[in-house]
Amino acid sequence: MAKIGIGMIGLGGAGGWGHFPGYTDIPEEAKIVALCDNVPARTEAKARMTGAKAYTEYEKLLADPDVEAVDITLPHYLHARVALAAIEAGKHVIVEKPFTITVEEADSVISAAKRKGVKLMVAENTRFVEAYEVARKMLDQDLIGRICYAEAYIGGSEIPRLRDPNSWNGKVSLAGGGVVMDSAVHSFYLLRWMVGKMKTVSAFTTKFMDELPIDTETNAVAIFKFENGALGHVANSETTEHPWTEQMQLIGVNGSLVVDMLAERPLQLYSTKRKSSNVTMGWSPYGSSSWEEPFIYHSGLEWKSRSMKKEVQHFVRCIAQDTQPLVSGEDGREDVRVAVKTYESVKTGRPVDIY
Repeated sequence: MAKIGIGMIGLGGAGGWGHFPGYTDIPEEAKIVALCDNVPARTEAKARMTGAKAYTEYEKLLADPDVEAVDITLPHYLHARVALAAIEAGKHVIVEKPFTITVEEADSVISAAKRKGVKLMVAENTRFVEAYEVARKMLDQDLIGRICYAEAYIGGSEIPRLRDPNSWNGKVSLAGGGVVMDSAVHSFYLLRWMVGKMKTVSAFTTKFMDELPIDTETNAVAIFKFENGALGHVANSETTEHPWTEQMQLIGVNGSLVVDMLAERPLQLYSTKRKSSNVTMGWSPYGSSSWEEPFIYHSGLEWKSRSMKKEVQHFVRCIAQDTQPLVSGEDGREDVRVAVKTYESVKTGRPVDIY
């Protein structure tokens, strides 16, 4: 099988520690042939590791005939601009979340990809986290019944980065927003995948530490009503001092699913719809109901990078096998739409219809 030639634009953050090893781990399927970053030391170090060509201008990378697919991990405001240029150059594209910072930008990128006939994927690693994958399979088996309540939390400390006056993350003009645009889009995708379409949002945000040299929000909470009648709660924080983590609860009329990424066994299921396989459950207050911790190989420090590796490897295989990515441009657009409506609710101080 021919190797897919990968060009990476942006090597800081997730590009360097998540995407890059995802490609190098499958040398029989993909080869990093070109690298581009505005910090030459980053490019040169990884170019020595891979034998890739090093560029400081993305336009030159896009003109490279050896590049078949482009991986974009840049400041948010550049996502649409660079994705459009890559598509016009005939390259397949994977873009780090958030897909874009406006719905209009998302529509333009999706339209261009369809016109040029190239693959377009949003690098939403949530779709490739094993605990979430198993939880989705359990929902497909109808083990907790109709979901009536859902919640998702993502949090950790970004304070050192936000204290840097040169960081783009704390500037609305460059990031498109704060924790909602940067972090909550993960939760929006997750709950849309698990529960369904969101109908209405009511949200609050705050810049929790006034001394930070930023104009973005650091903490956010949002209440959602889903089309199926369920209610949901999403919380995100960049000022909580614990290891970066994600948590999810799905409460159904016949049971519940709980995910905690800091736990060694990150997924728990309680279900009244199937009998427990544990004989000791006969004397418990749960009777014969099932209360399980499915075995999942999990490290609280590695699950995120592992899921990023899986996402870019999926992208490579979609190109090689001519299949559609699991996370499409349309998915990315919907998450951006929810983020934009969340900000609208914050600004107006009232619930806002998403559709």
